[in-house]
Amino acid sequence: MISRHDIELQTGQLKISVHDAKYPLEELLTFGARQNPKRRYLFMSKVLGKYVPCLPSDMRKTYQLLAKSIVQKIKFPSTVWVLGIAETATGLGAGVAQELARCQTQNVIYSHTTRYHLKRDMDFSIFERHSHAPDHLIYRLDDTLPADEVESIVFVDDEISTGKTLDQLTKKFQSHRTKIKHFFWVSLVNWLSEDQRDLYRKEYPLVKFHFISLLDGSYSFLENNSFKLQLPDQTAIGISRIANRDDIGRTGYLASAEQQARFYTPDKQFLDINLLDKDKKYIVLGTGEFTYYPFLFAEKLQNSGFNVLFQSTGRSPILEGKGVKSKQSFFDEAQEGIYYLYNQPKNRQTILLYETIEQYLKCPFWKKLSAITAILERE
Repeated sequence: MISRHDIELQTGQLKISVHDAKYPLEELLTFGARQNPKRRYLFMSKVLGKYVPCLPSDMRKTYQLLAKSIVQKIKFPSTVWVLGIAETATGLGAGVAQELARCQTQNVIYSHTTRYHLKRDMDFSIFERHSHAPDHLIYRLDDTLPADEVESIVFVDDEISTGKTLDQLTKKFQSHRTKIKHFFWVSLVNWLSEDQRDLYRKEYPLVKFHFISLLDGSYSFLENNSFKLQLPDQTAIGISRIANRDDIGRTGYLASAEQQARFYTPDKQFLDINLLDKDKKYIVLGTGEFTYYPFLFAEKLQNSGFNVLFQSTGRSPILEGKGVKSKQSFFDEAQEGIYYLYNQPKNRQTILLYETIEQYLKCPFWKKLSAITAILERE
């Protein structure tokens, strides 16, 4: 049975129809008004750990559900490549890849698109038209990975509205890798109609097309033309050249069933959870694209009996109201622009985690939050 919902935003009205749902809409999504004239609305997941703080166990459940649905479609006979879409779905994609590694014996490669410059060869780039930061870079996989064995590609994004971004990726991958037999478009929410899905299937007659999501539906948006919008000054729109890591997804790695994350404080002391106070409440924050390893740390805390939530800072400017109850912003010199943290709960000790010491040194936010800080261990 189709359920219908009207959502009023400052920038206009969303009309949503839910056709099929493994999760109820109210448990999966809230909504926000983008401060972006290209697209004035935002579907804000409650289980993604980006705009809304959530339990690590709730995030893990989504990884498991999506991976199980993928495996039900096909028993992978060879290496599968999972690609997360930056910035929002880097952690979601890594989680799905880890769960696929737990489900099967074949290799699972994980990588993600990025807005960071690396001194590595690039495969190609794509352009996300509705985004305030439209460029996505896709770097060549590390030479140690079995890329030539890949026959199935799994694209993972938080939501699919028009499919144009994933269509660009599909075209690029099909032209670069002729052995591909299966494409999976995986998301928490998919708004494509059956007719739209059939058109994509017909566009790629030589491969099998699969759509996997936790909620399927349709929507329309009636714009409030009297509400004028422009991007905020110093919006982070470009490619970052700050020191970053190429071993955590940007050039790929083999997903492991038991991935671990070890962090060290800026003075090189191991961040030992046994030294944290179990009587305190915590929130673990990832930074931008760097979300999965901080999530693993938060999950370890929860599994050890701590009261902990997880979320991440991000570059998307969203107006306060509706799904955004609070908003903090800071100029991140590492990213050369403003970054945001939304809906941060009160009375929790913040643990803010970084991928490199350079990003820590150029980000002032930890001082504002009086956060415990740490940097991912180098392997």
